[in-house]
Amino acid sequence: MITKKINLTAKAGKEGELENLLKMMVMESKPEAGCVSYELYQQKESLADFFLIEIWETAEQLEEHKATAHFAKFKELAPELIEAKSSEELNSFL
Repeated sequence: MITKKINLTAKAGKEGELENLLKMMVMESKPEAGCVSYELYQQKESLADFFLIEIWETAEQLEEHKATAHFAKFKELAPELIEAKSSEELNSFL
């Protein structure tokens, strides 16, 4: 299992647009082969801060996810909406 946490901070005034883009990513990614879980969260204290927790069965399936049309759309639109982004791989105990 591959578990990733993706941290995203929206640019000022772009919080709603980023939220919509991330919701689209969740909706499009969950049915993909190998997607165990793909969840979106928003910080209560800072509405500009979001994070995704995604769990994939294999690294190959995660790479296939990165080759999808919706991932390409995310990469195209993200620079206009995201102030900061980081990711980390987590140990999974599933």
